[in-house]
Amino acid sequence: MKHHLSGLVALSSIALLVGLTFVVSASDADGSLAEITICIDPGHGGVEDPGAVNESYGLIESEINLDVAQGLRDLLLDEGAAVLMTREDDSFLTNRDRYTFCNNEGADILVSVHTNSVADAGFDGSLALYKKSEDILLARTIQGVMFDDLSSTAPEGVNFVNYGISMFTSGVLLKSDMPSTIAEPLFMSHPEEAKVLVTKIYSGTSSPNYDCRRGQIARAIHRGVLEYVGVGEPTPTPQSGGDMHVSAIAMWYGYRGRGFVVYTKVGIADSGGSPLSGVAVSVRTTLPDGTEMVPEAGLSGDDGTVTFSVRSPQEGIYWSEVTEATKTGWEYDAEGSEVQMPVSLDVTR
Repeated sequence: MKHHLSGLVALSSIALLVGLTFVVSASDADGSLAEITICIDPGHGGVEDPGAVNESYGLIESEINLDVAQGLRDLLLDEGAAVLMTREDDSFLTNRDRYTFCNNEGADILVSVHTNSVADAGFDGSLALYKKSEDILLARTIQGVMFDDLSSTAPEGVNFVNYGISMFTSGVLLKSDMPSTIAEPLFMSHPEEAKVLVTKIYSGTSSPNYDCRRGQIARAIHRGVLEYVGVGEPTPTPQSGGDMHVSAIAMWYGYRGRGFVVYTKVGIADSGGSPLSGVAVSVRTTLPDGTEMVPEAGLSGDDGTVTFSVRSPQEGIYWSEVTEATKTGWEYDAEGSEVQMPVSLDVTR
C-alpha cells in the first residue's frame, strides 16, 4: 500500500464466490487454532490495482502480498485453523467484495497483507492499521511481533523503525465485523529491502522458502496471530489494572518548508499518577480552517507518553484532544483527565 506512515505519514453471496476461496485443514483439526477461522486478505490485485510498484527491482505489491498471504495461510493451516483467502490469484476485488466475503463466512479475525511504499527510499519499518476499537489489540499484537522479528532480520545498515499502529477508516477495514488489521510489514521502496524481496516463498514446485524476506514476513504475522489468540510464545499476560487517564498534553510546532509540523504529546497515568506504558492512544487534531484530521493512534512508552504530528501550511489556532485510550485490563476515565480538552496552540511564522 502506498503512503502509510504514522506520524508523518454489494455484491451477492454468489457473486462473491468468484475469485474468493475457502480453505480448511481437516487433518489438523486438533491443532492450537482448531476453533479459529481466519480471513487472510492479500491486498490489491489484478491489472486494475497492482498496488505499489518498484520498477528498479521488478516488484509489484499485489504479487508480494499474495505470495506472503499464501505462506501465512499454510502456516496457519498447520496450526489447525480454518483459513479464508479473499483471492488465490492475481484477480481484482473491491474492498466491498473483501469485507463482505469475510463477514458472510463468519471469520473470527481478518488480516489484510500489504507492503508499504513511499517516495523517499530511505524509509523502512513496520506499521499496522485499525479502524474500530475491537481492532486495536489485534493490530498492536501483530505490529509488535512484526517489528521485533523483521527489525532483527533487516538488511544490514537499514534503520528499521517501529511506526506503531494508526487508525485507517477505509479499505477492507471499513465495514469488517470482526477484529481486523492491515499489516504493513516493511517498505518495498527501500532498495535494500527490494533486493531481498525479489526471492519468493513459493517458486515452481519446490518447498516453501520461509527463510527469505517474504517468508520472514509470513512467519512474523503468523506468530502475531498466535500471540493474539493466546497460544503463542511468549503468551501476553494482560496486566490487571484499574482506571487510567490523561495526565498531560503538550503542543508545539516547527517549520517544514513553507508549512508547519504541529506536535501533540500525550501523557497517560494510572489512578495513582504513575506513568502507564503500552496504552493505545488516539488523538484528533483540528486545523485552523476547521478541518478535523483523522485520529491517529500510537502506543505510550515507558514514560507513559506518546507524541503525534500533523503537517499543514495553515497559520492560526490548532486544537488537539484524546479521542480514545485502550489497554487490556484497564478502563479509560475520560472524566478524570488532568487537562481540559481540547488543548489549543497558536501557530504563526
